[in-house]
Amino acid sequence: MAVVTLQSLEDTRRLGRLLAEGLRALGPVALLLRGPLGSGKTTLAAALVAALPGGTAAEVASPSFTICNYYPTTPPVLHADLYRSPGAPPEELEEALDQGRSQILLEWAEYLPQALLPEEYLDISVDACEKGRLLTLTPCGRKAGELLRLVCGRWSGEA
Repeated sequence: MAVVTLQSLEDTRRLGRLLAEGLRALGPVALLLRGPLGSGKTTLAAALVAALPGGTAAEVASPSFTICNYYPTTPPVLHADLYRSPGAPPEELEEALDQGRSQILLEWAEYLPQALLPEEYLDISVDACEKGRLLTLTPCGRKAGELLRLVCGRWSGEA
């Protein structure tokens, strides 16, 4: 587990870039985003997508109403939101979780039934704090642990 404080939009973009670099090196790891409305989940998702190959062609928006958005990145990204469908994820999300070929960004992951949790994922909880946003990153699985180590090493190693 690691805790990161994002003090600015630039910090959020930097974390998105570091996550994208790690995912390009390791392959897809589901990112399960948790946090209250307005906590920055979609902003982090947009930063990550923008940093992936093909991300400049993606128009990242909150999938609150569409439930699932696909982005033409490498790897392809499925950005889903379970806020409006607690306990009943869409079929395309279930398929993507089973296949593991797409990069999954799941907002409101607390609404994902336990039985559908992927084997590998990085849980990212976002909370407001005095200095900005406090993120708690918890890996589940070997590859998710590698992703977290890579991101944390580069986070503390960059100015």
